[in-house]
Amino acid sequence: MSKIILCTSKEASRPFTFLNTKVEINNYEELCFYIYNNTVLISKSALSEKLFDWIRDELGMTELANKLVALSNKTAYAQDLLVEILSAGDYYEPDEVTTYVEAWQKYRKLSKSQKKKLKADGYLGYRRYIKAASIYDDIIEDHGDITDEVFLGNVYHNRGVAAANNLDVEDAKEFFRKAYEKNGNEKSLWGYLVVFASSNDSAVTKQEMRKFGLGEENFESLMMEIGDSNEDVREMTIFSMMQRAVYNRMNKDMIDYDKRMDIILSQLKDEFREQAI
Repeated sequence: MSKIILCTSKEASRPFTFLNTKVEINNYEELCFYIYNNTVLISKSALSEKLFDWIRDELGMTELANKLVALSNKTAYAQDLLVEILSAGDYYEPDEVTTYVEAWQKYRKLSKSQKKKLKADGYLGYRRYIKAASIYDDIIEDHGDITDEVFLGNVYHNRGVAAANNLDVEDAKEFFRKAYEKNGNEKSLWGYLVVFASSNDSAVTKQEMRKFGLGEENFESLMMEIGDSNEDVREMTIFSMMQRAVYNRMNKDMIDYDKRMDIILSQLKDEFREQAI
């Protein structure tokens, strides 16, 4: 998602909002960019008269809007409509649209669980933690078709990220621990230890680390990693904020710890309200 959005089309007087991600679109180029990078999050129901009217009235693309209305009555696939939108202008070159179509054809061949994970990962990227968690839970509860333990471990890992960002500490620890058991990925172990450290002091955390064959130097690395960030705390994910708060508490800097926790709790309430809509 590093493409520069060079906008030459008409700017809408009112944005169109994709409700499931809360992303606002202001022109044709932004619409194309969003479609290209978030197809798995766009359902047929999202491609409704509301969007078609917005394309017609706000973007002045009457011909495209009419094509979409007609096509929506003929096809069961959202992607047919999305390709029509991508092909209507010159933001993406024809070969890029072809690549998009090929990628979607490959997507259709994925297993049910793989498709669900991609969707959940998309929501996780937009910080829609409740939606993501629900889909990850579906995969975990019905994983009979999954033979790849690493894949399942990665599902557990991302479920742990969602739990950590909702401050479900005990659940996050369990998900990260299971993730590491299945994928052997140090990031999953690190996630577990960060969450573990959030509710335990240094001595207990070091003792827990020794269970995984990690010594004093690893503890110092853990503390450096969770404290090494120059970002403004309000721009971080809640999990990143929690890491910084843990660092403050481990270093007995309780004033900054309390400040960070106040920010975390405030943002958590705001995000929960928004996700509940």
